[in-house]
Amino acid sequence: MDHSHHMPDSVALVAPEWLISSLGVLFLAFAGFYLYRLLQPATVKKAIGFFDWEGEAGHFVCMLAMASHLSSWLIPIPFSAWTWILGFGTIFYAARAMTWGKLLPFNKQWWDWTHSGMYLGMFTMFQPLPLGPGLTVAFNVAMGIFWTWFSLYYIKDAVLDFKAKKSLSFCSDLAHLGMGLAMLIMTIFPTYLMPGHSNHTGHGGAHHMTAPADSGPGHVHPQGAKPDDICGH
Repeated sequence: MDHSHHMPDSVALVAPEWLISSLGVLFLAFAGFYLYRLLQPATVKKAIGFFDWEGEAGHFVCMLAMASHLSSWLIPIPFSAWTWILGFGTIFYAARAMTWGKLLPFNKQWWDWTHSGMYLGMFTMFQPLPLGPGLTVAFNVAMGIFWTWFSLYYIKDAVLDFKAKKSLSFCSDLAHLGMGLAMLIMTIFPTYLMPGHSNHTGHGGAHHMTAPADSGPGHVHPQGAKPDDICGH
């Protein structure tokens, strides 16, 4: 996600801080949901027919990263740590798709590739990719298509699981849908869900956000801030 370079807050499309923080709380709740699933293998297996601890743990990490990005005061993990965690997740699910994931009877290979794509998209929230202008545009278009497909898929699943009264699956659908829509918004409107990008009158003026001219996809950070100073943004 390539944030507009040197865009002043006065012209940036930015959500209110209360909305961004509320979304952070929502994703923290989704993280709690997946932690519950991770700790209740028998319940999950009874409800959906299988238990995949790697998948449950992976979803927990995803939702925690979303909460940390949107509301670092909830999950004060430095963004440099999330870069390593999400980068590892991207490689982990790609490796699983090509190797042991094929041997899991309950697994579908495209699930693992999708989760690898999820982690890659989230990785770029914390760390820009070193791409040139042309590749940056291509990457952003590809991610926009990915998150659109992702969101539409989970809208369909949510409707089906709601009708079937599958509560665990329905809540999982909502978590995926929430992440898909949030990531789609951040792909199309890079500053909209950027914490701290709103004007703060009475507190030293607006926070101007900048990025190097050759930055690739990824969120930019407050001008002059060091990575570990901004805890996940």
